[in-house]
Amino acid sequence: MSVAACVLALTASGLAEGQVLSIGETLGKGKSGLLLSDNIIVPGDGIPDLNIAYGEFARGLSDRFDLYLSFGETTTDGETQVWTGGGGNLRLARAGKVTFSLFTVASVALTRRDEACQVLWNPALIASAPLAKQLTVYSGVNSLVPIGDRERGIFTPPSTKVNVPIGATYAIGPWGLWAEGDVGNLNAFGFGLTRTW
Repeated sequence: MSVAACVLALTASGLAEGQVLSIGETLGKGKSGLLLSDNIIVPGDGIPDLNIAYGEFARGLSDRFDLYLSFGETTTDGETQVWTGGGGNLRLARAGKVTFSLFTVASVALTRRDEACQVLWNPALIASAPLAKQLTVYSGVNSLVPIGDRERGIFTPPSTKVNVPIGATYAIGPWGLWAEGDVGNLNAFGFGLTRTW
């Protein structure tokens, strides 16, 4: 596995994330990683922007599957909600240098629960490829699916949102830098810093 592939196959999770921050490669059995990220979601239609800051831990349970646990906060229009989530990334296949994975992350509100759906689910199909030893690019399609009480408030999208992520990660030893932009029903951009061990 290349250095860039080991950087981290982490997903952005949260109650309004709409971001991926993930590559198709997984960490590998017994390896761990930590992602710290800040993301901005621009819903449009006069809806205030959302800022999502979070930390996420990943653990390679096998060579093809990583488990994720996350904790963060979403802030919009002067209001803040704390949430937690979990999920995973399953490497599906490799075709030449391109790796495909399927990940899913679900999150639940810990605060302001009356202003959010019961569960926000973010499934995605990702394709990634190394451009150089330290640089990997990725894209795919992801959805943001609110489950239960879609009309509750500012922390819940009223309908399923589909986006196309376009991002890259650059490895510096065990450290990684991430940048991603998303286009679709929600526009977003995010940055992340990872550390693997």
